[in-house]
Amino acid sequence: MDVMTSFEGDTGPYLQYAHARLCSITRKADLTHADLLSADLTLLTEQHATDLVRALAQWPDVFQNTLKTLEPVTVLTYLFKMTHSLSSSYDHLQVVRSEPELKKARMALYTAARQVLSNGMRLLGLSPVER
Repeated sequence: MDVMTSFEGDTGPYLQYAHARLCSITRKADLTHADLLSADLTLLTEQHATDLVRALAQWPDVFQNTLKTLEPVTVLTYLFKMTHSLSSSYDHLQVVRSEPELKKARMALYTAARQVLSNGMRLLGLSPVER
């Protein structure tokens, strides 16, 4: 079974779904780029937020390591780990129904996650979908 076309478990469509979901949250949040730049990231104190920040912080090392080893499975493994962390955070780090400052901070975090996911997918030859 091809990992990039199967819909069960850790697959390409799973990554596509994770990306599309982040795009959907972005549309519903209705925040500007300036809103995200002014976000107070010190408000991200929940364990789920901390876990996601740690996962995102690993991306530069994963990317560098992949360039050295030329083994794309490193990126794939990282993206699945990061998207699992992301998926488990949605219930705990809601954006749309949060108070304004928390909404901006959480959306900034999710925007960073969407960018990393998009970069990783493109590195693997996948085109991220928005819907």
